[in-house]
Amino acid sequence: MADKWSDQIRACGLFFISIVVLMVIPLVYHCFVFLTALPLWDVNKASCIIMLISFHILFLLLVWSYWKVIFTDAGGVPYELDEAWISELNLAQRFGLEAEVSERVTDSSENSPLTVPSAERKVDGRQRYCRKCRKFKPDRAHHCKYCGRCVLKMDHHCPWVNNCIGWGNYKFFILFCSYATITSFYVAVTIFTGFIALLAEGRPINFTFIEFEYVVVFCMMMAVTVVLCGFTGFHYMLLLKNMSTIEHVEKRDPTKKDQVNPFDLGRERNWYQVFWPNP
Repeated sequence: MADKWSDQIRACGLFFISIVVLMVIPLVYHCFVFLTALPLWDVNKASCIIMLISFHILFLLLVWSYWKVIFTDAGGVPYELDEAWISELNLAQRFGLEAEVSERVTDSSENSPLTVPSAERKVDGRQRYCRKCRKFKPDRAHHCKYCGRCVLKMDHHCPWVNNCIGWGNYKFFILFCSYATITSFYVAVTIFTGFIALLAEGRPINFTFIEFEYVVVFCMMMAVTVVLCGFTGFHYMLLLKNMSTIEHVEKRDPTKKDQVNPFDLGRERNWYQVFWPNP
């Protein structure tokens, strides 16, 4: 049942990507470039050139960040215990000998996931372990049932990019949301300005297919702008706190409400951690 649900989510992700790539982007591009900017060439060449250059810069940044967030690996848990260690750990847990096993791991391997300092542990103090992946989970790693693996610093699984948002692609996700918000706002304002100019000049408005396309694109860009302003602002708030969406939701638990975020390095270092060291 879980595998079937995961397949359905991945199929929905491909469907959403197809809508964006095959319908939304071409429609917005056609409306802005061929119906809005180019007709100004004979009236005001400078305005036409400025509009085209500004739009294409935003458009290229948007498409590039969308491509990167889709095809950049969010980051999986790298290490994996062999079958011998898993069997011994299972026996240790069964007979209450975890301390003895952990002591032997410490003596034999300094880089063992059992001995790495961790801020997130189970209630009994043991290291978090994913039974589906058969791997120990480092801090901030969570299992994604749609991708079928544990993801480093997992934020959420996004169907619009058909990928998990995590350590490896969170930077591109933030950039994509930012460019999408700015681009949709720019297009909506430009089209609205054109409407105002037509009304000011007293031109008759015939509701043809072109006007219908204008209305559709304007309404769509306004809706996207309103939604993404809140969504993008929310993620910038999380970024400055060095907190993922999962951690934000867990914070609502009354037992964890007063806990201090151990990953918060201050706004400047939190920003640096996302936008500079990561690829």
